[in-house]
Amino acid sequence: MIHINQTIEKVKDLKELSLFLADLNKQPESHIGYCGEDEGEILEALQEDFVTENGDINFYLSRGNDGEIIAAIGLDAEETSAEVWGPFNRSASIPMQLQLWKGLIKDHPEVRELQFFINKENSMQQAFMGQINAKEHGEHLILEVRKENFNEVLEMRSRPFLQNDFIEFEKLHNELFPGTYYDAATIVGRINKSNVLKILSGDSNELKGYAYFEVCPETGEASLEYIGISNSYQNQGLGTLLLKEVLTELFAYPQIARIRLTVEHTNHQANTVYRKAGFEPKYTLVHYFFKR
Repeated sequence: MIHINQTIEKVKDLKELSLFLADLNKQPESHIGYCGEDEGEILEALQEDFVTENGDINFYLSRGNDGEIIAAIGLDAEETSAEVWGPFNRSASIPMQLQLWKGLIKDHPEVRELQFFINKENSMQQAFMGQINAKEHGEHLILEVRKENFNEVLEMRSRPFLQNDFIEFEKLHNELFPGTYYDAATIVGRINKSNVLKILSGDSNELKGYAYFEVCPETGEASLEYIGISNSYQNQGLGTLLLKEVLTELFAYPQIARIRLTVEHTNHQANTVYRKAGFEPKYTLVHYFFKR
């Protein structure tokens, strides 16, 4: 019988960890949601979200007899809640990752609520959620569109935000996304060359919809933060039209080859709009919630 080392250690080498996570996350059966599959993107996220002010890294691992990482788990904590990255496990040892899990939560007694996003094909970690009594909390669908499969829009109907749009924009933003993470003033304050707010208006300059997206040309990453159509102009194809225009602008950046977004699996209206714009399903993530 081969003995597997089950000692736990805190991560010290983020590059080594990012290689391990990227390798496992390329396979649906070991994939964990929102962690990425590109080593560089994972490394950047680890540096930004998992390193504390005193330099500690909120990630734990176990090594095999050859010294290679075989399991890891970490958390992106914010006060009393956290998103868990993992468990990642190259072996079939549940006791090993249970030991990692217990060490993780023991070192973070202040975190009371933890969320997991497990690929639906990752049966090992779905079973583990049952073992630790994490509760299923719905499903998220990851959609993707690639530049080579997208037909760009040749004539734009949307336009850049103008300051005299603010009152109507704020009203619509509050109606569509009440209590969201960016209020209207914050969005407008973030506008720059790479952070863009597009307005879709009618002949009388009434606000029909808008989209706000952010681009990081250096890393080739883009995020569509908000897109919405006024209830008065629903079911006219405007959501698909606006989304296609946004994608046309995003794919104009040579660094951007694909765009992904997340919707709730049951949000059929949004899913229809995204698919009409060229998005296709990439992953289904099962959302689990653990409270202690």
